[in-house]
Amino acid sequence: MTMKQFFGKVPHIATIVTSVAMFGSLGVGEALAADAQPRDFLPAPAGTHLGLLYNLNSSSDTFVDANGNEVPGSGLDTHIGIARYVYFFDVAGVRADINVVQPFGGLSNMSLGGSPLNSDDFSLGDTSIVGTFWPLNDPENNRYFALATYLTLPTGEYDANVASLGSNRWSVTVQPAFYFNISPQWSVDLVGDVTIYGDNDDGPGGIKIEKDPNFTALGWLNYHASEATTVSFGISTTHGGEETWGGVSRGDSQVTTVRAAWSQMLNPTTQLVLEIGTDVETENTFKRDTAALVRLAKFF
Repeated sequence: MTMKQFFGKVPHIATIVTSVAMFGSLGVGEALAADAQPRDFLPAPAGTHLGLLYNLNSSSDTFVDANGNEVPGSGLDTHIGIARYVYFFDVAGVRADINVVQPFGGLSNMSLGGSPLNSDDFSLGDTSIVGTFWPLNDPENNRYFALATYLTLPTGEYDANVASLGSNRWSVTVQPAFYFNISPQWSVDLVGDVTIYGDNDDGPGGIKIEKDPNFTALGWLNYHASEATTVSFGISTTHGGEETWGGVSRGDSQVTTVRAAWSQMLNPTTQLVLEIGTDVETENTFKRDTAALVRLAKFF
């Protein structure tokens, strides 16, 4: 089945494509960029370079429509990698960073109502350029407030009739984040974001696709078992992103996910993060049974 045929069957194909993001329902590129793991907003010293590799996999056998009803015979598996580079520096005494995020990977076993859908097993996603600064950088009291801005470019591979990682639209995400300790061994991450989208002028049959802003909130509670090991429990929710296809509204999507993570410093310059999550509430998108992340970070 082509994407054009699929649009006649369900109200919101965009949320299907965007559900490949680990924890959120933005477009793939911006969601992967804007998602946050525990303690991500603790800045490194100025002059530090950071390279990260992510592996993300999720599986779903349930599609939930806009009325909260499950559509039988539906499924989607995702297999995505991300390469990310970050550089930290100071501007007028304020810590900042700039980073580049490049997702790649594919979708498989995609179906709805028993009908298989065309999807790309491998494609490049949209590239994101990210800048962050820390108005509050207080390591003495373990308090940090950061403001990140993401510019996601329509560089990914895109076909109006095939589900892939490219979105064929620009987007801008603004993301504030606050990190603080509540005791010597416990800390909290609070992250929110809003994403504003440009138009996709090349939808199925050449129609214009407009998209409303999308909003996400994320919280992590972190237990610091040692200087090298942190165990975290989190919840995230995203809502919005209503799309209009050729003048026809297709409704908002909503996803709430619970998640747990283990962060381990393998040595002073290498970190491993393992994360597992599941969707507990969805609307107008696939409900993931499992979503797993492995991330390796190297400071140099």
